[in-house]
Amino acid sequence: MQHVNIHTDSIILHHTVGHGNTEQYALHCHNFYEVFYFVAGDVSYLVDGKRYDPEPHSILLIAPHVFHGVKIESDAPYERISLHFVAGFLPREYQSVLLSPFHTEGGSSNVYFAQGVKDELFSFFKQLMDCRDFEADIRELSLRIRLEALLSQILQMSHSLKSHTEAAASSTTVSRVIQYLNDHIAEPITLDDLSAHFFISKHHLNKVFRQATGTTVLNYVIHKRVVMAQNLMLQGQSANSAAAAAGFGDYSSFYRAYKKIFRHAPSIKQAPMLLH
Repeated sequence: MQHVNIHTDSIILHHTVGHGNTEQYALHCHNFYEVFYFVAGDVSYLVDGKRYDPEPHSILLIAPHVFHGVKIESDAPYERISLHFVAGFLPREYQSVLLSPFHTEGGSSNVYFAQGVKDELFSFFKQLMDCRDFEADIRELSLRIRLEALLSQILQMSHSLKSHTEAAASSTTVSRVIQYLNDHIAEPITLDDLSAHFFISKHHLNKVFRQATGTTVLNYVIHKRVVMAQNLMLQGQSANSAAAAAGFGDYSSFYRAYKKIFRHAPSIKQAPMLLH
């Protein structure tokens, strides 16, 4: 059963409910853009070789010339909205920015959206579908305006998803860096070495590290080494041997760091203090 069918030279929109499973993916590609809105059913989708098992009320963005296809996994009713359009249907000055979510870095890895789709996007699709009842002389203009509004909302969701993804990646990187620092705290450590080891620029490394911990990488190392040396001193080691064991190259640098943090000179008689 087909609920809605809008077909012009520049835009095609179908709202369809189907039944019956398929044995394989119907892979194909085309020279127009597609927004696939999955409403309900039991399907899987391939986009450039990556499989998606879409949740109800999620979307996939398909750029031109990208191989993709759906496989219906059961006889459950399969409801979807498919929207196809050509780039030239959009104003030329807005095409690049509005179509940017379809052309993400890393290929098809960021073209699936599940969170907030029903609440944030369904009304835009409904407005597009409402155009089927418009007079021909205003339907084309209304479709263009409403398509721009939909793509603007997708653009906003794309930016939000990208920010969350980058934040998660940064958090993972910082966790790996901290684990590495803790495992090698008494060894020589430089930003150049860390940059090479984690394949990340020194500037970006310090930026994400400060965002996550509130301090720089080297300041973190100094604090850890000072605390390590303090513990060794409390166990009876001399300040010189504790400093060397904690990774300080010379006693004077240890002395300055210790006094800056604890506000007194190193002494095995001093009780440990909380770091703030």
